[in-house]
Amino acid sequence: MNEDILEEIGLSPNEAKIYTALLGIGLNTVSFISNKCKLHRANVYDSLKKLTGKGLVAYVQRDNTTLYEATNPQALLRIIKEKENKVKGILPQLMMSKKLAQSRGEAHIFEGVQSFMNLLYGMLKYKEEFIAYGIPPIAPEVVKTQIPHFHKERIAQKIAMRHIYNHDAKERITFLNKMALTSAKYLPERFDSQVSTVVCGEEVFLTLWTKPLLNIQIKNKNVAESYKRYFSLLWEAAK
Repeated sequence: MNEDILEEIGLSPNEAKIYTALLGIGLNTVSFISNKCKLHRANVYDSLKKLTGKGLVAYVQRDNTTLYEATNPQALLRIIKEKENKVKGILPQLMMSKKLAQSRGEAHIFEGVQSFMNLLYGMLKYKEEFIAYGIPPIAPEVVKTQIPHFHKERIAQKIAMRHIYNHDAKERITFLNKMALTSAKYLPERFDSQVSTVVCGEEVFLTLWTKPLLNIQIKNKNVAESYKRYFSLLWEAAK
């Protein structure tokens, strides 16, 4: 298990095995280390050289023989810190690349109820009003164990939400209109849809209410603004 963790922070399998062995056996020769780890001497030499370069192994010369020992394991924290500092050094460039990608827009497809909920919670970061339309009556039933928690979190963050349901969801509409920071309406039957649309901030996601749920997420400011304008027209027409 220790070796697995050492590999996760960047040591090779041989390096992890040799370093772990040296912690237990102390100062020793390449031959002893090779036998202990069941590795070829050439591989041991190569790994010891790399471990020495990483500050994890030290060596001494005694009677024309080179002996190796593991350094204090605290050195592992230094390695992690160095990696962290390297990442911090390139982070601004990475963030800029991400922003450029977002300005071009992104589209992703997800399946399932949990993905639907993850997309909703992810939009909370915008701290802006949610709008949703084309919602069939089946939608609240499918997410009934999770959607109350989302609304509770949304309201706690003082984020409003407006819904436009299909014509036959009047009971749900009445319920939502009693909820804080929440408004709901419906459109005539000819506008009924099995695909709902949720918009917040710079994101839009469409949900096809089938089994399994199919969620299409679009991240694009211009697209989101277009959907918001369309929703405004629907909201004026809705009852």
